[in-house]
Amino acid sequence: MDGRELVLVITIVFLVAYVLGIGGATAAAIRVGESWRRRPGRTTPIGPRDEGDVVLAAPSLPPFARALRIVGWAAFPFALALGIFANRGFPWLAPLAVLVMVGLNAFYFTAMQGMGEPLTLMKDGFKLGGRGKERSVRWVHVTELVGARLGAFSGTRMSEAGEWQDPKMRPNVIFFRVNRALVSTRKSLLQRLRGFSYYDGAIRNAFGVPTEQLLQAMREWQRLALDAEAPPLRRPRPGESKPV
Repeated sequence: MDGRELVLVITIVFLVAYVLGIGGATAAAIRVGESWRRRPGRTTPIGPRDEGDVVLAAPSLPPFARALRIVGWAAFPFALALGIFANRGFPWLAPLAVLVMVGLNAFYFTAMQGMGEPLTLMKDGFKLGGRGKERSVRWVHVTELVGARLGAFSGTRMSEAGEWQDPKMRPNVIFFRVNRALVSTRKSLLQRLRGFSYYDGAIRNAFGVPTEQLLQAMREWQRLALDAEAPPLRRPRPGESKPV
């Protein structure tokens, strides 16, 4: 086996690892999404309540699919670079690698549109993410909540009440912004590419409730939390009970 054939074998190995990893994650996402759509609709109110939290479950990849995805994305840059630049003696490999990657990536990002993270609404804030990877945000730190329609690589902000809205553009995420003077934030590369770097996080609505309803409920949770945190307008006079 000469050097060209060895490079070809290495390229095929990386390409197969990418196809198995991303293809396996895509197939798992499609299966989970189909099972989730067959579940009965949610009937529990998601608005503020006196006792207890509201937990919204969302479809997510099983552990083995997440592991496959890591393997696939780790192999992706090597398979792409080797397939395009390192196999000049095999001119058929470059267009084949590009065709496979473009098609599989399109299927992957489309299937992942139906995946999400569990959301817990509480009196003092909300938690987003699975166990061990939760992100907690306090309502008093949130400065803005908006709905948007988010695609694979682009997004459109939802119109506010009273503004015209394209009926075909149904919102599927809620973006939130926090007080950056009090909370440190990080921006992902994908978030910057989508043009929503102004916001500090996104909640993908895969909970089976309308995004407008979820947005209204979150704003109501926040309003009650801010009212509870607001200081009294004046000090109570002697003998006067403190305001509740």
